[in-house]
Amino acid sequence: MNSCLTRQLLNSEVSGCLLENPECGYACQLGFSFLCRHPDHSKFNALVAGILTRDEIDELYERLRQKRREKFLMNQEQTVRRYLCQQTDFFGQPLTTEREQEEQVWT
Repeated sequence: MNSCLTRQLLNSEVSGCLLENPECGYACQLGFSFLCRHPDHSKFNALVAGILTRDEIDELYERLRQKRREKFLMNQEQTVRRYLCQQTDFFGQPLTTEREQEEQVWT
């Protein structure tokens, strides 16, 4: 427990795990993320503890999520991979990242 590190999520009952230790009894994988279901998960928040800044936490969490997504895709058949890696939406429009959408709002 001393080595736990979490990121606050919208749901107050769980936090995002930044260590992804599958042996931890409180770590739970959900999609491309690991969640911490420890009763005192908020005590391990990296921002509150002053271990990482908000930007560092977001960058680390996104890097971990991308790594898990790539691992998931590599385990799929080629046709499934091609479908999941498409860069367009259902209407053939290019996908934009959340950051690109924010930049579009501010410009």
